[in-house]
Amino acid sequence: MKSDIEDRTTTALQSQVTGGKPNEASDEQSSFLDELRTGPLLSGADGPLAVSSADRALIAVFGSGLAVVAAGSRWSPEVKAVLDRAIRSDLQIVRIVESESKIILAVYEKHAGDGSNGGPKGEIERQRELRHIISQAAVESASDIHIQVYPGYCDIRIRVHGRLRDLSNRSAEEGTAIINAAFAVATDHGSESGVSGFMKGTLTRASGLLPTDVDLIRLQYSPTSGHRPSLVMRLKYAIKKGETDIAGLGYLRQQVRDIGIMRRRTSGLYLLAGKVSSGKTTTLQRILNAMIREKAFEISAFAIEEPVELEISGAVHVAVVPRSGQTRRQAFAEAVKSTLRSDPNVIVLGELRDEELAGNALELAMTGHALWSTVHSGSALGILDRLNDLGVAPWKLAEPSVIKGLIYQRLVGTLCPHCKLSYRTALARQAISGAMVEEVAGLSGRSPERLFLRGPGCEKCSSGLGGRTVVAETVLPDPILLNHYVSEDRTAMREYWLRPVEQGGVGGIPVMHHAMIKVGRGTCDINEVEEEIDLVSSYRRDYPFHARRLAADLKRFQS
Repeated sequence: MKSDIEDRTTTALQSQVTGGKPNEASDEQSSFLDELRTGPLLSGADGPLAVSSADRALIAVFGSGLAVVAAGSRWSPEVKAVLDRAIRSDLQIVRIVESESKIILAVYEKHAGDGSNGGPKGEIERQRELRHIISQAAVESASDIHIQVYPGYCDIRIRVHGRLRDLSNRSAEEGTAIINAAFAVATDHGSESGVSGFMKGTLTRASGLLPTDVDLIRLQYSPTSGHRPSLVMRLKYAIKKGETDIAGLGYLRQQVRDIGIMRRRTSGLYLLAGKVSSGKTTTLQRILNAMIREKAFEISAFAIEEPVELEISGAVHVAVVPRSGQTRRQAFAEAVKSTLRSDPNVIVLGELRDEELAGNALELAMTGHALWSTVHSGSALGILDRLNDLGVAPWKLAEPSVIKGLIYQRLVGTLCPHCKLSYRTALARQAISGAMVEEVAGLSGRSPERLFLRGPGCEKCSSGLGGRTVVAETVLPDPILLNHYVSEDRTAMREYWLRPVEQGGVGGIPVMHHAMIKVGRGTCDINEVEEEIDLVSSYRRDYPFHARRLAADLKRFQS
């Protein structure tokens, strides 16, 4: 049997649905009507708290903070999911009462009829909604938008400074429609499509969906169990043309010097590695802009990309347009051969994706051209293994006139200076262990008051982070290092690269040491470094020489 409060709520809802006025109901019913009318119906087909058509028989949420749920469904997974999304969207639920499903559905019908809650949307409206989502993400400088459809709802999240956070939510139907709207105007779909297959695509300015500061968006669609769609949208922002500053990205002085040596040359192969969304394109663009400017625009540079991402002053951007019956790979190979006949000094390939492109890159470098490109690898020295995986014969890698420069970079969040916490404060709040405080303080030679963790977030930052900075490795290969590689003596190669110059080595700086320098300087959070790069314990074990000299390097190096 329903409780008295449920009876009163049902009566009040019936009064609202039938158009009854407060003075036609009892005082208690009137109070419920007043409560319903203090805010809009937030749940529905769309809007701030979209729910599926099936779930609209189970729950209705009002702007007053009242949630009306179907009798016996208070603890059902569907109702709990909607309430959870409401709370995560900062919608205050102050009262939950039960009523009959038919009454809840009648409320939705009435609101749909008077236009207070949206009904079905057409394709144009979906495009407008997608444009709004992209604009919201761009305002936050998000690198990615994640749209994940679940059985009863859709979560939309954005990655800001490397961290995912909620943006909004929709019904499952609306989430699917938004994903479909993205692909309706996307280019470069690839050969696979359909809800059960993987799809990729690109949103360009021609789509009409991009804000002015976004150049393009890469789409990656993945089917999940139950064939529910999942879409990740990677945003590429417009980069200031002509920018040449490398140190400003976070590179150390020694690394800037190494890169300067690389760009002074106009022969050899130069590869920049890092995981997806690690800033490789930005770094490569600045390097090439600096190279062309330093050579007084007296060299010819050709960039082969599709779609075009690099903005290189003075370079010719070669279009890759597959002809009828021609694959994308064949079109790239044709563009490379055409470029070779165009009197180039420097050639840029967006990414070495396959064996044919890797082979072309080596051939170009061996014929006296300078070729710059990117590749996916887990370290600077690991780029050599990646070339081997792409079918490059090891003996070709032993030639020092070919492999001239290797760069590897990652991005780590920078601490907001306004809300970051000292280790002393963090320890008192149990946000860091005493063992970690002791270890980092001992390695860096800094007191706990001069070391910092990410704060709770404030009006000037995004969740305690103010941006991201590069941590990197740079390698100028020489015959000794390359011979160790070809001899398959990886240990000797690594030791030679890490050994100090005064001891007959190269004096390389591993990425973890670079990251620890930034931790010691109070720029980065040790927790994020351990998450993104490696553990402090591994740092001490794998790089004992660097760990011992960290305190000295904090004074010697300038970021």
